[in-house]
Amino acid sequence: MSPPLAAYARGHAGVPGHPFVFLHGLTFDHQMWAPVIAALPPRRRALAIDLPGHGASPALNDHRLESVVAAVHDAVQEAELEPPVLVGHSLGALVATLYAVEHPVAGVVNVDAPLSTEPFARLVQSLAPQLRGEGFERTWAMFRDSMHVERVAPSLRSLLAAGDRVERELVLSYWAELLETSPEDMAALTERLLETVRDAAVPYVAIYAETRPWDELAYVAQRVPQAQIETWPCSHHFPPLADPDRFAALLVAFAASVPDAVRR
Repeated sequence: MSPPLAAYARGHAGVPGHPFVFLHGLTFDHQMWAPVIAALPPRRRALAIDLPGHGASPALNDHRLESVVAAVHDAVQEAELEPPVLVGHSLGALVATLYAVEHPVAGVVNVDAPLSTEPFARLVQSLAPQLRGEGFERTWAMFRDSMHVERVAPSLRSLLAAGDRVERELVLSYWAELLETSPEDMAALTERLLETVRDAAVPYVAIYAETRPWDELAYVAQRVPQAQIETWPCSHHFPPLADPDRFAALLVAFAASVPDAVRR
């Protein structure tokens, strides 16, 4: 079993409705979900996890998706949750999607994570020398700038403060598969993952910022035809923080629409 992960839990067993498990993106922590969790119905069960090596959670020996999924599953079992709706932001959405292939879930909510992985794999591999060397901080700043944290409401930016402290070794550990797998093979792995999600009819929602390219939305619609896909009017990487009340309402409505858990 993996080392225990830190998490913020709220709600009570026996309250109607599937529990929610929130997974943040790379370099952030569970605090990014605070306004959404606060907007959920009172007593509704929710668990916001610090992924391995983030927040108060210990790092793993490696942070490949399989290892992170196993650690998250241990946390879900430790919290004695019934099959949850997994809500993942960015890299956390990839963790949530793989989790749904390996463990019982009620559904998955993907927040602004591109599932067409080949272009990103090519970009990361082209920057591998800088990421592994003295150019890490400058190169990471390019990724950080693309998230446009400065466009998040000033009152909420502190929830993303964990992303200001970035450890090269942690990023490289989480990106090991991207760096070591050819872009073509990475694309094939993603295709197989999404094929399983499709064939298992996993309830799926994908929420993207309006700046996300339309070809990404088309890719998801084709591979996961059961997916509910929405674009939100925000120009940053954090749609839930653009309107936490709306996002919480979407989660509740989605959970109510999937009465039976998908069991793998």
